[in-house]
Amino acid sequence: MIEARPSRWRHRLLAAGAALTLSLGAAVAPATGAVANPKSTLPSGNTDYRTLADYENDMAELAAQHPTLVKPITLPYKTTSGRTVRGIEISKNVRANDGKPVFVDVGMHHGNEWPSGEMTMEFAIDLVKNSRNPYVSKLLDRARVVIVPVVNVDGFARNRRQTDTNTDMNRNYGLGWLPLSSAGVAPWSEPESRNIAWLLSTRQATVFNTQHTCIQVVLYPPLQLAAGPAQDTERLHRLASAVAAKYGPTYRALPSAEDYETTGEAIDWAYYATRGLSITSETCPDPGVARTFQTQVLDTYAAHRSAMFEALETAADPREHAVIEGKAPKDAVLRLTKSFDMYTSPYAQPDGTVRPTSFTTTLSSDLDIERSNGKFQWAVNPSYRPIPAYQADGVRGNQTGFYTEPWILTCERPDGTVLQTTRVNVDLGKRVEVDLKQCKRDFHRKDVR
Repeated sequence: MIEARPSRWRHRLLAAGAALTLSLGAAVAPATGAVANPKSTLPSGNTDYRTLADYENDMAELAAQHPTLVKPITLPYKTTSGRTVRGIEISKNVRANDGKPVFVDVGMHHGNEWPSGEMTMEFAIDLVKNSRNPYVSKLLDRARVVIVPVVNVDGFARNRRQTDTNTDMNRNYGLGWLPLSSAGVAPWSEPESRNIAWLLSTRQATVFNTQHTCIQVVLYPPLQLAAGPAQDTERLHRLASAVAAKYGPTYRALPSAEDYETTGEAIDWAYYATRGLSITSETCPDPGVARTFQTQVLDTYAAHRSAMFEALETAADPREHAVIEGKAPKDAVLRLTKSFDMYTSPYAQPDGTVRPTSFTTTLSSDLDIERSNGKFQWAVNPSYRPIPAYQADGVRGNQTGFYTEPWILTCERPDGTVLQTTRVNVDLGKRVEVDLKQCKRDFHRKDVR
């Protein structure tokens, strides 16, 4: 349990934002009488790196002080050394399960990349502090933000890149995985990578950003040249280019494989499993500039802020997801699921053969019907999923098609009783209305179990 403590930034929260503006919209107005903090331009007012306890207490404090705006989340898998991975959700009426599109932003896949955690945490504080600004308020009405500043908690605690099993968790995701020296003993062997899979599998994450250091680049799938370009390369490049432009003219946007080839990274699995736009944002000072808190955090945050608002706007944009709408009984629970097999790269198996290993990915998210009239609009990723290069018979690059598998939508009572099941196909930027008459008819019938 995290004990509350006096905030290191509460008294500086509004003052720190006075000098920051939103390049994507109206400037954030400083609070009346706010005094600029000469030591820091960060939303928190910090002038040095956080400890793990600092991160956890800052998140707990945001949730405690803003219960309608911030909700704490605990990821399900403890680390190898028994540590808990924590995050927060930020949105208007945050505790409502209301079907908004989701922007997931995580830091520190690599435990020694401290600025990546700072950037992620500062953006969370920024959103909360400026939640009454019209521009920010509108975005938080339209979308939900999930922040996990430290996903590799063991690595951060020991100031090392890898987890406590000496695994690079950003080589441990299953799609295209290879048994490289630091990729883990098997795909998904690490609780840290399984935590991120859970996070993205249980939410309709229309944009996913994983923050890193230290080069000046924004990357997107694929990870290997042999895989060929992703089906949504135009969309991915548009987002990555917009984010890179906010960081500065020296930043590039390109497929990850063109920067360096690797396997088993988060963005590859995330895109091919969900079709949510998935990027890796790497920040770094210019060559020859010392890497300090000043240069990597203080001097970079204003640009990072603009970049993340670009990502959040994209997540909220209805052209970048799909919508399922209709009417259901008040207090019903709607659930969307799909389950499918995915594959690693081919590698030497214990029986002497060289072949891929399969693993099952299950996506499952839900929506609570709270309106008395039962109307709902649910922002979801398209049911049409891009076909990855990694298949049961090996690597089949340059795929251009999509699986036409539908979402399976169930309408349930709060106790889990399924009253209706229907298949829903919906493509990018489209809306589809579902007919839930059977669920409405049977919802209050005691003879239907």
